[in-house]
Amino acid sequence: MKGILIEPGKGPVITTLPDTLQGIEAWLGGHADQKYFSRTPAILMHSAAGREPNRIWRGEVLCGTLLCYGWRGGRLQPLNKALQAELLDRLKDTEVRV
Repeated sequence: MKGILIEPGKGPVITTLPDTLQGIEAWLGGHADQKYFSRTPAILMHSAAGREPNRIWRGEVLCGTLLCYGWRGGRLQPLNKALQAELLDRLKDTEVRV
């Protein structure tokens, strides 16, 4: 499934990401927490603290690798081209524009 990979200290990149919770947690190395964008059909998946800081989300520091997916109807969705472009721009800085 197409999504965005954001590793600490690097810019976001479009890539193929796992499409199951088990695959996501294996990629992240632990329990996956979610952060939902307020007006954008997208979700950030990340693992718990104890890793290198990556981005700031509404004042909260998110650590380790982040995965960004489309989100609709309570389900993960591939990111379409327009949403990919929008989210690449919003995720390029240290502070996420939500």
